[in-house]
Amino acid sequence: MNIKVVLEYDGSNFAGWQQQVLPAGGEVAAERPEGRRTVEGELKRALREITGKDHVVYAAGRTDAGAHAEGQVASFHTEGRIGPARLMGALNARLPEDVAVLSAEEVPDDFHARYSARWRRYRYRYLDRPARPALERGRCWHVRGPLDVDAMSEAARALVGRHDWTSFCSASEPAKDRVREMRSARVARHGEFVELELVAEGFLRGLVRSIAGALAEVGRGERPPDWVGKVLKARDRRQAPRTAPAGGLTLMEVIY
Repeated sequence: MNIKVVLEYDGSNFAGWQQQVLPAGGEVAAERPEGRRTVEGELKRALREITGKDHVVYAAGRTDAGAHAEGQVASFHTEGRIGPARLMGALNARLPEDVAVLSAEEVPDDFHARYSARWRRYRYRYLDRPARPALERGRCWHVRGPLDVDAMSEAARALVGRHDWTSFCSASEPAKDRVREMRSARVARHGEFVELELVAEGFLRGLVRSIAGALAEVGRGERPPDWVGKVLKARDRRQAPRTAPAGGLTLMEVIY
């Protein structure tokens, strides 16, 4: 069976989605050392406990250390006889409390969590009240405010379309593979929070957090709205602002 699962997780205590690899080529255990625990590692460990076999797991997005997910999608082939509903229950019984499988289903054999995806939706949350967060710590970026949402929205409009994202992505991304289409980029206030929502066909490493950092400068009045578009067109990573903290970032949905 080819199985598709949708997961949510609190990434605060994870070194990201992707399982770490030691220099010698061996995989770091999912749960040890604590600082290198990964979501992929925990999922593979749980599958091994259930089926007695190792699995290759593919994810729609490799979230950063400290980033979260409400709609991460993973897929894997399994020869086990456990149906999707029972498998979901068995996984949730073995996964740590900061990871949960929301759904599981059998999908066509050619479905691939990453390569079959058409769009991915990420949210970045800012908190611009004077007091630091207690209940939402690790789930937002507490910035000195108030943020100018209208200016941020104006700046975000320059991001929509097909662009070379060199100015905003990690230098580790291959130079010939930095073009992606951004379907939408919206900024809105929800109570004390300001939320940036980005929908794109794919996200390069560091892209959302770099954009979030740039928009924060606009929101604080440190830069004019048209500055973001100029940085994008420059295709020069040295012009980008500092990257926003990972805690405010959540993978919300993968669209197929």
